Amino acid sequence: MSLLGLVLQLVRALPASPALLLSRLFVISYLTCRPGTRAEIQENLRIVCGRDSRWCGWRSRVFWLRNGWCVGRNLALMALIGKPRGDAIVDKTVVCGENKWNVVLEQELHMVMASFHFGAWEFLPQVFARFGFRVNLGVGAQKNRSFDRLVSGLRRNQGVRFLHKVKSIMSGLRKPGVTGFMLDNTSQGRRVWVDVDGCRLGLPGLGFRFGKSVVTAFAFFDKGRLRVRTYPAGDERAAAQALLEQVRARPEEWVFWGKAGAIRSPNAEVRMPS
Repeated sequence: MSLLGLVLQLVRALPASPALLLSRLFVISYLTCRPGTRAEIQENLRIVCGRDSRWCGWRSRVFWLRNGWCVGRNLALMALIGKPRGDAIVDKTVVCGENKWNVVLEQELHMVMASFHFGAWEFLPQVFARFGFRVNLGVGAQKNRSFDRLVSGLRRNQGVRFLHKVKSIMSGLRKPGVTGFMLDNTSQGRRVWVDVDGCRLGLPGLGFRFGKSVVTAFAFFDKGRLRVRTYPAGDERAAAQALLEQVRARPEEWVFWGKAGAIRSPNAEVRMPS
């Protein structure tokens, strides 16, 4: 079992307050021991939020503490999926923003949806499954098998299904429901580079391969309730624009690290794979 898997099990087993503290301390300790990761957070913050942002300047040097504190909280809450407290969070979710998801459900259509490592992203499949959608996730397996079993069990709550192969994804698209992809999974697949509003972002192109118009969605906690913000279906540029809007409004909610070079300044040279 990986260290992250062990922490996840402990968080699921502990009462609310100790679980929240443990998760936050774990993330802060991880970032404390990794100066390279802290430097990446600072640089990505500068590019995404801009030099004139209130989070840049001297604040960018300590932003990783606020970022880690918030991500730690979100991880602790997402660990509750499948437990009574997690079900209560899903039941009280508020969905807002321009969307046609209710039309998709009523007319038995199919919607391709994408998310990012922002806020409480693991709740998104649970929320839409709870609303009555048939939810499929286009995901890859975790390298650590024990951790993969743990996370997969958590994600399959509410009847969410996994699709690992192109053939199964194509088959799922012909049935009513939702197929979800993670656009922050920058380590897998070919990237689509998008220049938007002062940033150059590399998004995995797999989701757009199966849907020319992709609905982007974000989940975050506000005033004690989970809120889901969806955007109208669009292309890669629309998805990147939605990400920038949400991150600039709530920068501490996004996992700013582990982007593997997928965030660049507009004038940065992009080398195509040989």
